Amino acid sequence: MSFLTGNFFYNGKPLSSAPLWGMSVLESGNMRFRWNETNSVRDNFFSSICAEKRKIAQPELIHSKTVYEVSSADEIFKKKGDGILTSNKFIIPAVTVADCMPIFVYDKNSNAFGVLHSGWKGTGIVKEAFFMLNKKYGSNTDDFCFVLGPHINSCCYSIDKDRAEYFAENFGSECVSFIDGNKYSLSLADANLFLLKKIGIPDGNVFVSKECTCCFKENGAFKYGSFRRQTSSLPQDLPLEEKQKHFTVQTAFVFYSF
Repeated sequence: MSFLTGNFFYNGKPLSSAPLWGMSVLESGNMRFRWNETNSVRDNFFSSICAEKRKIAQPELIHSKTVYEVSSADEIFKKKGDGILTSNKFIIPAVTVADCMPIFVYDKNSNAFGVLHSGWKGTGIVKEAFFMLNKKYGSNTDDFCFVLGPHINSCCYSIDKDRAEYFAENFGSECVSFIDGNKYSLSLADANLFLLKKIGIPDGNVFVSKECTCCFKENGAFKYGSFRRQTSSLPQDLPLEEKQKHFTVQTAFVFYSF
């Protein structure tokens, strides 16, 4: 089963003692998750990763800034939100993404870890996760490590003036660029880097993936599923629930390799 995996970084160096982050790719299949549905593709994917006694902990996404911190996977049952944190090494926190940014979190002090789903509506969720762990464990800013995973980059993410002004006002002017007319480009990476810098996270503790889920190809083929790319030919007035049948959702997760 194909998926990406990578390290967290501390002072610019990979942490061998930390968990790994992972993300499925297009050829892995659709990882859509709803509490009222079954998805054999997703189930088979995680069964190939989960060792005995490990459990997946995943909320159903609602494009919010809601984060859960749990000690047992059962605590997340039927919950809806966009982030999951834990210090239990036998839990695999997971979210789904399809152009939105997966943000992977690790606290070197407490060994807490997790993953967040950060789309345009949920930009700022990284602060919620930081303050949640900071309050519980008292960790310093330089104890935290973040990975901003593959997502739609500014090359493919055009927005209107109102949204551009919202982002410039709340997440720094560098995250938006004027294209023409009423069009601007948005960098989710720069918006989140602005927040992490404001919190005080050292640059050496942050890794940013440069691969765009909308346009990046590997060996001539698209590597990722993408809401924007895969639904671009559909009627604009098609309901979202119908559009969701036409793009490949990925799963992003954090796990210990033991």
